[in-house]
Amino acid sequence: MMHYYIAAKGLLAIKTNAKDFKWSFGHNMPEASQEDYEQCEVKLHLAIEDFNEDEGLEKLGKYHYFNGDPGAGVIYYTRNFAMRMKLRIKAENLLSEEPKITFNPNYYKFITHRIMNLHSVGYILTDLATLLLLKKGYAPIHCSAFKKGDAAVAVFAPPSTGKTLSSMMACMDHGAQFIAEDLAITDGTKIYSVPWTSTFRFYSNMEQSTASKMKNKAVKILPPLEYVSFSKAKPVTDYVDTGSILDEEIVTHVAILERGVDEVAIQDDAEAVRKMLNLNRNAFHYLKSPFLTAYEFFNPELDIEHAAAQEKAVLTELISNSEKVFSLKAENPTDYAHILVEQIQAPALKLGNI
Repeated sequence: MMHYYIAAKGLLAIKTNAKDFKWSFGHNMPEASQEDYEQCEVKLHLAIEDFNEDEGLEKLGKYHYFNGDPGAGVIYYTRNFAMRMKLRIKAENLLSEEPKITFNPNYYKFITHRIMNLHSVGYILTDLATLLLLKKGYAPIHCSAFKKGDAAVAVFAPPSTGKTLSSMMACMDHGAQFIAEDLAITDGTKIYSVPWTSTFRFYSNMEQSTASKMKNKAVKILPPLEYVSFSKAKPVTDYVDTGSILDEEIVTHVAILERGVDEVAIQDDAEAVRKMLNLNRNAFHYLKSPFLTAYEFFNPELDIEHAAAQEKAVLTELISNSEKVFSLKAENPTDYAHILVEQIQAPALKLGNI
């Protein structure tokens, strides 16, 4: 049976025979219709099934554990695993309107993380989706975002600084409308919601279950437990009213959060782009994906470097189009939300401290 999931309405979707598929672009995606799937700019077909084309691989070129022929539009990954099992991938026509990647059940079941050149299905699909979006003029961005009044702000920050917390608090405590909490997509003017990322599940002050209360006590003893979810991930609709979730908005403001002595300052455009690119590298790994690199070796038209140039161009346009680009430092991350709301409702100022 085929299942359809929409990560970003009108932009990114996946069809698969794997029910409840989870990846960076969605942990709790509800199933969608085939019609909604067909209307998306980037469509991916993920198949989990047994296959064996080993006899033909000997005639193909070799790239580490990958096989392919120049210009053929298909590559294979085959590797021995425990107890004589095989790990297999087949990737077909990645630059078509519906690229297909097939994983055998062993790969799907056992490769759940990123270990050297073995990447999970979710990571591989994330890298491919990022590349294909960039080729169509859209850049995935590692940010949170919300709208308050007529202003929509994209919030960037280093890991564990508070971008998710700030946007969720803006929506839950300050009446803002939700756009994103960890991941979104932009064309340089608009921001498109990817609402199913669920990173907020790591913030126990948003979750009052018994498990989360136990987590609060455990974190005091072992701080790294802050990033372990003690309860099942819930969709954003459990925290924010469905009517307050926006699919797309024109970006009016860009904020970059940092830890430090409380300060708000207008950000230089070039420096803002540099920081945003750096933060994106922490979330998106398409430039160093073994899977994409191997495919490009046999099919150079994939052109990963061009996608990287496109990423910078789109982010530069986003900064240029914004009314106000500013950095925000705060010693207490729970202070970000109300300061952000104040700043996006204040007039734009020249470079320097606000």
